[in-house]
Amino acid sequence: MLTCLWLARMIPFPLISGDRKYSAKLAEAFAATGVAITYLGFGGGSPPQHIDNVDWYTVPGKPHGRVVSVLSMMPLVGARHSTSQYKNELRRQLHSKAWDIIVIDQYAMGWVLAYQRLFRRESCRLVFITHDHEESVTRQQRQDTRNGLWEYLYLWQNYLKTRYSERRTAQACDLVTVNTESDAELFRRTAPGAAIVTVTPAYDGPRVAHQPITAETPRAAVMFGSYRWSVKQVNLRLFLDFADTRMHQAGIEMRIVGDIPADLRATLERQYVSARFTGFVQDPAPHLRTRLAIVAEPIGGGFKHKLLDYIFHRVPIFALEACVAGLPEAVRRYVLTAPDLPTLTACVEAVIDDVDRLDALQQGAFDAAENAFDWAERGKSMGAAIQAIAKSKDVEQP
Repeated sequence: MLTCLWLARMIPFPLISGDRKYSAKLAEAFAATGVAITYLGFGGGSPPQHIDNVDWYTVPGKPHGRVVSVLSMMPLVGARHSTSQYKNELRRQLHSKAWDIIVIDQYAMGWVLAYQRLFRRESCRLVFITHDHEESVTRQQRQDTRNGLWEYLYLWQNYLKTRYSERRTAQACDLVTVNTESDAELFRRTAPGAAIVTVTPAYDGPRVAHQPITAETPRAAVMFGSYRWSVKQVNLRLFLDFADTRMHQAGIEMRIVGDIPADLRATLERQYVSARFTGFVQDPAPHLRTRLAIVAEPIGGGFKHKLLDYIFHRVPIFALEACVAGLPEAVRRYVLTAPDLPTLTACVEAVIDDVDRLDALQQGAFDAAENAFDWAERGKSMGAAIQAIAKSKDVEQP
């Protein structure tokens, strides 16, 4: 059985955000192909006990604080996770055996390349799991005109560090996985020559068998997700700054559902009148009983995992065009998209009372997606890509 050392920022449980879901489910699916995975990360919740071939190992201690990390030459997130405890555990694992595969999960873990001399086996394959094209994300953050001087300077230096770290990691690895073709194109430009495979997220959550949109469906729009990451917070503010008054005047309730810092929630509740903040919920289903869902994230790329929650809970989706990357065309035709926030808001106002059209959208998206998002197939795709790289390397050797 092949052995894999999976190096991540955290043990990804509970599955409260898209990046956690992607890491956990992709590791599980890859392990199911016959790979023994040792998964390292700082503590989260307790992982399920039924996942075969995955040994979840919690790194002692906690990540560094933000102040210490800003002074590092690494990106903020990378500096936070490169603690002495993590480095000690990494060295211990690298000395314990000759690994067949080493996974670097997200650009923040690029610092582990400093220990590449300890990877030992020449046939060891390095795989870079990306969740986004972070160079683009941090560049967009830097260009946010609402930032003051000090925030701009902070974001500018983090962009430069991220740009260097992500490119270096992509170029050093044998394989780069991306979750949308849009990100694949970006990596082909910033890491030319890198072997790239697209592994879109899949779905194994609840599927609502029947839930039509009718006049009795609450006249509300939902935005579901985790709002701990600064980029998600900025995107939420950008949308509410533009749409809040118009939604309130149109009598449309905005349901903001998901993990959010208490101080930010208090601030936003004072600032906006249409938004109703729910916070983290164990079961999103009752909160997804709305006429439509909005995906409005002008900053950032990658696959929006919440799309699948909406589709399989039968909630029609209204989204910015950039936010539906990764959806098959057969599904996208049942998603209403707009190029910008003004057009998206106007679309919501125009369609929210057309319940027949909304019902047709949710039914069409569900039917088109029903067999398109299988985690087992994603694990096989990753395994096949690694095998192809291994064969090509063998051919290159004299």
